[in-house]
Amino acid sequence: MLGLPIIQNLEDFSQLLHISKFTIYQLSANADKHYKLYDIPKKAGGYRLICQPNRKLKIIQSWILSNILEKLKVSDSCKGFQKKTSIVDNVQPHKDANCVMNIDLKDFFPSIKRKQVFFIFYSIGYNSFISNILSNICLYKDFLPQGSPCSPLLANLAVWDLDSRIQGFVGRRGITYTRYADDLTFSALNPQRLMNILPTIKLIIEDEKLEINNKKTRVSGAARCKKVTGLVIDNGSFGIGKVKYNKLRSLTFHLVKDTEQKVISRISEVQGWLSYLNVVDEKRCRDLIKFINSLKIKFPDTLVSQIKLPTASKNIPFTGPRL
Repeated sequence: MLGLPIIQNLEDFSQLLHISKFTIYQLSANADKHYKLYDIPKKAGGYRLICQPNRKLKIIQSWILSNILEKLKVSDSCKGFQKKTSIVDNVQPHKDANCVMNIDLKDFFPSIKRKQVFFIFYSIGYNSFISNILSNICLYKDFLPQGSPCSPLLANLAVWDLDSRIQGFVGRRGITYTRYADDLTFSALNPQRLMNILPTIKLIIEDEKLEINNKKTRVSGAARCKKVTGLVIDNGSFGIGKVKYNKLRSLTFHLVKDTEQKVISRISEVQGWLSYLNVVDEKRCRDLIKFINSLKIKFPDTLVSQIKLPTASKNIPFTGPRL
């Protein structure tokens, strides 16, 4: 009914993948040995473990993503890691709110365990053997690895109950709820309404075996800057905000003053921000384009002349640099 590939044994899986049964079984049984591990610093301090699958394992993971996971529906509250969506879809429901509450889930991917991943495959009709094979291929040491192409969508599917329980609780209280990966956003007409639901939201999250990052819990009213997944909400509209835009102008202006090799990398950084602005903040994108064009006229022989300007908006997620 879901249009999923029929896989009852390794023979079926082998024919679909055009990979030998032995290779599939070995990759499944020894998946942990097929990752390259490294740490990257978090913005708020500490490190995040990245588990990068090798080529063979990633090929099978990508096949599972395209042929199985992307055919499954996530909750309506989920706005992240979906085709043809961006953070704009996460911000849009909250743009008219007077106050916003942000809750961050701690160690989101590692919090999703084998039992949850197995149940996803088993619940859509695969037998226990194949569900275990698929789970082994998608997991690292019995948790979702950050670095696998399957992990974002598996995480969204695994927290379906979390989204449903929260939406059921806040919906009848006139509160809007969305989730972008590990970032939960609530909006309402007054901050007291959000503060009143916080204890119950915490209980639901803990009951779903997830943990709140208390350092990132934030309630913003009319007198405080309201942010949703990095974008600033103001009077029914949203964008990157004045502070971040000024930093971006400064970053761009440095291209006319410096000619060192290390500065050349800033060109791609500015390009990434232009693409991002073209999606989430068209007004400031136009302002930045005007600024860049003026610099190109005044300083034609500098690095700023190498910046390629965007043409049309595309609803794509931002994966570029952060200021």
